[in-house]
Amino acid sequence: MFCMECGTKNADTSKFCKKCGHPLSAPDTAPNGAASAAPASAPTAPTPTPDVPAVPLPTMPAAANASATSGAPLGSEGNIADSEEGAAGSGENSASTAGPASASPAAPTSAAPAAATAAATKTLPKKTMMIIAAVVAVILVICGGAFATYRAGIWGAKVVPNVEEFQPPAGQKLTANIVAKQLNDSGIRTEVKKVYSGKSKGEFAGLDGVKSGDRVQSGQTVTVNESMGPGVPEGTVGKQATAVVNTLKDMGATVKYRQIVVNDTSRYKAGEVVATSPDDGDALTDDYDNTINVGVATKGDGVGYDLLGMDKDKAKSALESKGYSVTLKPHFSSKQYIGKISYAEPAFGTPLESGDSVTLYYGVDSSQVRTLFTTTMSGQKVMANPGDFLTGRYCKADSSDCFTLGLETQGSSGFEYLYNLADDSDTDRMLTASRSYQSFGVAPGTEDDGLLINGDTGAFELFTLASAMGGLYCGDEPMGDSIGVSCVNGQKVMNSTATTQSGLTQRMDSFYTYFPVGSDVKSVESSGYFDADALAKAKKEKAVDTSRPFIVMRDKSLYSKSQTEISRTQWAENPFLPANPQASQKTESVKMKPAPSNASAYYLVEAGGASVDWESLNDADIAQTSSKSSTSSDSDSKSTTSGADAASAKIFAELAGSQYAFAATGDGSAYATMTLKSDGTFSGTTDEADLSSGTSVAEAPRKQTRFSGRFSSAKAGDNGTYTLQCDASAFKIDDSAKAIQAGFDPCATFAAYPAGTSAGTFSSGAQTVLRNRGEWESGPKDWLIVNMGVADESIPGTYERIEK
Repeated sequence: MFCMECGTKNADTSKFCKKCGHPLSAPDTAPNGAASAAPASAPTAPTPTPDVPAVPLPTMPAAANASATSGAPLGSEGNIADSEEGAAGSGENSASTAGPASASPAAPTSAAPAAATAAATKTLPKKTMMIIAAVVAVILVICGGAFATYRAGIWGAKVVPNVEEFQPPAGQKLTANIVAKQLNDSGIRTEVKKVYSGKSKGEFAGLDGVKSGDRVQSGQTVTVNESMGPGVPEGTVGKQATAVVNTLKDMGATVKYRQIVVNDTSRYKAGEVVATSPDDGDALTDDYDNTINVGVATKGDGVGYDLLGMDKDKAKSALESKGYSVTLKPHFSSKQYIGKISYAEPAFGTPLESGDSVTLYYGVDSSQVRTLFTTTMSGQKVMANPGDFLTGRYCKADSSDCFTLGLETQGSSGFEYLYNLADDSDTDRMLTASRSYQSFGVAPGTEDDGLLINGDTGAFELFTLASAMGGLYCGDEPMGDSIGVSCVNGQKVMNSTATTQSGLTQRMDSFYTYFPVGSDVKSVESSGYFDADALAKAKKEKAVDTSRPFIVMRDKSLYSKSQTEISRTQWAENPFLPANPQASQKTESVKMKPAPSNASAYYLVEAGGASVDWESLNDADIAQTSSKSSTSSDSDSKSTTSGADAASAKIFAELAGSQYAFAATGDGSAYATMTLKSDGTFSGTTDEADLSSGTSVAEAPRKQTRFSGRFSSAKAGDNGTYTLQCDASAFKIDDSAKAIQAGFDPCATFAAYPAGTSAGTFSSGAQTVLRNRGEWESGPKDWLIVNMGVADESIPGTYERIEK
């Protein structure tokens, strides 16, 4: 039941409002205050009144002796009179609490219906309505203002502003730090995350997960991306190639998608990115010629990328079952590849034809050091030269600095020697692990000459042949072991009468300490091998990862000049090699700097981009590769390419040969050989005699230079000829100055002529080559490929197939 006066809800049995005291019903009262025997008529049900703010009512006098009152409502005239009389009487006779019942005036019987009617029809006072309306208006204004200020971010959640409109200081670019500060100033918490992008280092590269106009709650952190420059974002490998296209195209670099052959698509799905160069998560440094290579899995025949990490015997059997000739060779590797395939030649992902030869390298650890450095000569075990078990790319943990160890051929003997490929290929720059430079030294472990390879730690050193010969220089020329040569004022003089040497120095040279997996690094550190201060510094840095082969390379910048160049008047033991306890003349050894730590180590790079020969791979059509990967297995078995078309592929298959030869001279002093594959790719080597010393061609030392590339297209011409287009962007050569000797200057249009083509068909340069080969009258004996981009009178690249 609701009160018609104030709207308060009361119990149905209540007679008076519990808040304002207003009667809730008007009972039928008999004269003299006695209750009527007849039931009172049912009062009209009150209409519920909405909850509104209570309006204060006038204070009512308290009723005295309420227990003596009749059923008349409080506040009626009779009741008030009774109260006043009761109050007066109470002072005279406190024992009497109420007068006789007959003394109370009786309420008229017609009063109850009248009161009920008035209560049922009574409305709120006009003043009350005005107050309510004013309150509602104020509430609406407050709510509207609150909503507007909330949307504006003045209170509650914050609105992300348009950061592109932030203004950096004059002359500066908008950096991530500037954006973060301005967001912080507006009350938005931020964190800065470094990402690869096409923008310069430090520049603002967008927000992560939110955009301008979004609302962020109090306590929510907005990520501001800071550019690290271009690179391959971590997590690219393993995604479908189609999913990384948009990300990589904004790097501001050339992006090339290449087909990488996989034999089993259960491990690598067709269309999946399996390798990149730079590697996944690495920056695009100057080493990569502003090019990102992306290897896309393509089912096919060849050295499948899925061979990486496979058991060596299982991998060998798998390739032999497809008709390939397979050789297994050891190579130092990470712990995860011990006994498993870690390298291949041709490289992983390269397509092959039946009968091709493959070398698979399996991982070994420090237990094989002495075995690998031992060979047999005339029945005697002797020290072997460093070989292909050491080749590869070695990089700092953050990929900030790298170098490559590779093999180069010296002289006409065909022997290969290990070099840092960034170094000159002169004989004195080849790397050795032995002090015996004139002939093969004693087998490792036979005697203690101070070198690690003769100890039990499993580590060993690599140093230049010049260092093995004492590291002596006359001026800027190494002295070597020349008999009868003296150094006079920094000049080498034959049969000099000078009694003393002048201008002779011993110089610090390239020096590498190699730690295969399983090496006892701590024993080397505790032996005094490293400089004490350098070792103390390394101990404060992150420890080296011994699960990977690593090299510590001597850092010349950590030494003073007096330590790196020592004046001499005669030959002396090289102080830049570990001291030799067998030497008759003792020389104090210069300690090694730096000492091993994660920051100083150069780790062998395995898998990823370093295991792939990118230039030998066909282009990948991302759209086709992706669609095939989502269709049937029959579709997966077909290779997709945007490289050679069907007509070109047919021509390349006809021209393919395991050896083409180009003789630039008639005396054999300069020539080149090349292999052309059925996909149009080629690789080869130039061979040139160094006749500067006056020796004969047969005895002169020779220099070889490797090159590779591809013909992008081929079409038929007249009289059985073909025109080939060389892809200049794909052509690579170790020494660009040798491109002429290779016959690929320029790498443009070539023509292929069939056997027996008349010599008169060719330019004068090609005719000279035919004369040198004794084929002037008969014409070429097999296909002849001629570079058409050189002058007629010059010697162009004229390659004749001599072996299919």
